[in-house]
Amino acid sequence: MRLSCIAFVILVNLSLSLQATPIPVTINDIKWPPFFFPNLEGKYKGLGKELLTLCVNNEKYQLNYTTLPVKRTHLYMKSGQLDIAVYSHKTSREQFVIYGKEPIFMSEYGFVSVKDQDIKLNRIADLYLYQFGNLAGISHTPEILKIIEEKRLHDEVTEGYDIDSMFGQMLTKPPRFQVMANSKETFKWRAKQLGITDQVTVHPLTVTEKAYFLTVSKKGQAIEDKQAFLDSVDLCIKQLKSSQQYQEIAAKYGL
Repeated sequence: MRLSCIAFVILVNLSLSLQATPIPVTINDIKWPPFFFPNLEGKYKGLGKELLTLCVNNEKYQLNYTTLPVKRTHLYMKSGQLDIAVYSHKTSREQFVIYGKEPIFMSEYGFVSVKDQDIKLNRIADLYLYQFGNLAGISHTPEILKIIEEKRLHDEVTEGYDIDSMFGQMLTKPPRFQVMANSKETFKWRAKQLGITDQVTVHPLTVTEKAYFLTVSKKGQAIEDKQAFLDSVDLCIKQLKSSQQYQEIAAKYGL
């Protein structure tokens, strides 16, 4: 009888222990400053990471970051190998993800050039005048993609895979290219970290501004009640914004 009681207590304690263990949730850790840093940049995690750390229930879920290229992120969200990702809204993505409703952050898509070249970009068509630097993985608008494809035919596009390297190629003399496109927030953050803010111009021209949301893979297994998970994060983001805590965090990243 005593052995049975002991066995029962052990089983109860084991059950409670298992229940208390947070469920691992996988998320892509993309190099996207100042929103996500795969490795700590000084003491900074990235705005997106900080907000998710605050808003995902860490008693129930453990965020496991894995670094993947953009195309594989899409593939893994479709298959359920990734549980969550941060995306701008596209109707086609609704086939494989569920979107949250509250934007985690906003981003402006624009251009940067070397300041002493005095490049003028007042409209998108002005890009035809300059050698273009294309960073892999950037989601360009259809109009920009058309210009890039046309310029490729004339060998007027330099391809790259790392923004710091691209800045270096743009600043070398003679420059490998004259203009590149990305989020303005990324340009400003990396220019500051590289100490080249006074050497480059982030142009006022904004092609588009996008809202980014937390999404859950429809095929992911880790999160049982996917809508409740998103609703909880949405509510947390709203509360952070209403309390000014959101802006305090964003201000650390120059946003």
